Amino acid sequence: MKTFKTVCPHDCPDTCSIIAQVEEDKVISTKGDPAHPFTRGALCAKVIRYSERIYSPDRLLYPLRRVGAKGEGQFERITWDEALDEIASRLKQNVRDHGSECVYCFQGSGNMGIIQMNAHFPFFHRLGASRGRGNLCSPAADVGWNYTIGAMVGSRPESVKHTDLFLVWGSNMVSSNMHMLAFFKEAKKQGAQMIVIDPYKNRTAKQADWYIPIRPGTDAALALGMMHVMVAEGLVDEAYIEKYTTGFPELKESLADYLPNRVEQITGVPAEDVQRLARMYGQARAPFIRIGIGVSRSRRGGMSIRTIACLPGLVGAFHKQGGGALMFTSGAFPINMDAIDRSDLLPRETRILDNVRLGHNLMNLSDQPLKCLFVTGSNPVLTCPDAGLVRKGLLRDDLFTVVHEQFMTDTVKYADIVLPATTSFESFDVFKSYGHTYMQKAEPVISPMGEAKSNYDLYTALGQRMGFTEDIFSKPIRDLVWELFPSFHANEQLREDFQNGKTIELIDIDKAFTDGFPTPSGKLEFYSAQMQKDGYPPLPTYLDVEEEVGDLHLLTPPAHFTLNTSFGGVKALREKEDNPTLLIHPADAASRGIEEDGWIEAYNERGSIQLWARLTEDIPLGTAVAEGVWWNRDTPDQKPINLLTSDRLTDMGWGSTLHDNRISVRTIK
Repeated sequence: MKTFKTVCPHDCPDTCSIIAQVEEDKVISTKGDPAHPFTRGALCAKVIRYSERIYSPDRLLYPLRRVGAKGEGQFERITWDEALDEIASRLKQNVRDHGSECVYCFQGSGNMGIIQMNAHFPFFHRLGASRGRGNLCSPAADVGWNYTIGAMVGSRPESVKHTDLFLVWGSNMVSSNMHMLAFFKEAKKQGAQMIVIDPYKNRTAKQADWYIPIRPGTDAALALGMMHVMVAEGLVDEAYIEKYTTGFPELKESLADYLPNRVEQITGVPAEDVQRLARMYGQARAPFIRIGIGVSRSRRGGMSIRTIACLPGLVGAFHKQGGGALMFTSGAFPINMDAIDRSDLLPRETRILDNVRLGHNLMNLSDQPLKCLFVTGSNPVLTCPDAGLVRKGLLRDDLFTVVHEQFMTDTVKYADIVLPATTSFESFDVFKSYGHTYMQKAEPVISPMGEAKSNYDLYTALGQRMGFTEDIFSKPIRDLVWELFPSFHANEQLREDFQNGKTIELIDIDKAFTDGFPTPSGKLEFYSAQMQKDGYPPLPTYLDVEEEVGDLHLLTPPAHFTLNTSFGGVKALREKEDNPTLLIHPADAASRGIEEDGWIEAYNERGSIQLWARLTEDIPLGTAVAEGVWWNRDTPDQKPINLLTSDRLTDMGWGSTLHDNRISVRTIK
């Protein structure tokens, strides 16, 4: 038995350090690394069973060619040479006949390693393919936060152990950020309180000292209502505001529109609770706000994040031990992304498509239709909004689709060529985090299963097949590391620590705001001139949007035992989630003829699906919650939840509005 240190590659802020036990080139078990300063030896319920994922019967081990109709999942085994030759031939033919922009790569975050997640970019840039912008996850959050703060940094997450008031705003930390929550529990022992603001009473809300239910998408209004009370009652730090912020006079004037009674009408939060929350925040010694990504996944998402990020500026929280706010820590990793992105290989400026709108891209680009689609690190048949349109696009006879994947997913079934992918346990990579500040190296701990190849190995091999001679298509993967991290050249000790597998920090996040904020003004910006230039309101505001048809607001947050669709191949975890479930308030159910838990039909103009209705007062009136994304085979009608979600974009950043949809429900006849 040998032990190896590796890293969880999945789309989660905690980026856990893992100790894998290996015997005869097989992973026997996984456990947390007690030496990691943030994750401290704990793993979530998913990753603790990672060996079951590696050796799942659903693993793809060899290249495959489709032999049946698209969607049937009928394939024959072929060699890698045959697969690469056919892909290169089809690419060359389509580029010759239709131009290089007929090629498009849809990339997800199934592997968050810096190299493997971005390994496709040099190939498609060199080819001159259509490019993508935005993603399903967090672009609106990035943009909204940056307008106020200036960079994707915030308070050190571990510092929450020193807070006296913790606001968890739109994050189910028990399921998706457990290690930061563990640090808060140290503060709780000293009397700190936790307030959870969320549209439904999730696992984290049930641990709160005070849970505040809020109508989905109205977060900016609540934050502005808090500001109104704090300013009116003198609960702000005027000296801090003068030194570290800009635009306060304009903000103060605009707050007249956000009286607690009006905020109650918008958010559903009683006016007296708006006042109480504002007073608790304004009077706290060092309040800390943890903002969840889900807040950003609406048509008001970017502005909601931007507005919440203003709150610490009123009380000087960023400069208090245990105070401040955190969205992401991505800015704590100075990386030369040009080394792996290689946009210098573009032969010209090429077409840019919205990644969120995959179905639209496949079906509605009549001027120059997509002819070749690559899918890497994603399962878009299930995870993309307007999934019915995505499926329709993938059924096109004239579309050549290549999927690089670890499992026989629903998307794989529509592929012409299927390529087996390694897990992170079988390949090399380097990991940053968006929830802590420690960079980690992951060496392979076992040999690749079957004939699986990593993303980097695939695209270097395919580049060579296409005759590309640039160095990126032959460079050893470990040599790329030194180009990605310029700080290694100036700090020999840092480089040595990295080579020895130590957990390292590249910057001191505690000093991120010592000399001000990384905005154009050098201050936290209540008023943003850049927003005005970009066509947005320069002050935080609550945006009115037109609601779509449907009487229940649908939310689709992550499940506790699965992550997107990445753990659908682990039977034990799938069974813990029981059924594809719709959580609904008993009164909402009764008014629609649903008197008890059971199978119902949820529907809107995009389609209908069957879900198990679970009646619970954890869900407020007017809201319905479907946790997790299920593989079609595990649903009663082989339909995904994203059949019901829209591919509308967020207010900024070209992100998804997965939490901004309406449905109706009815009994199944």
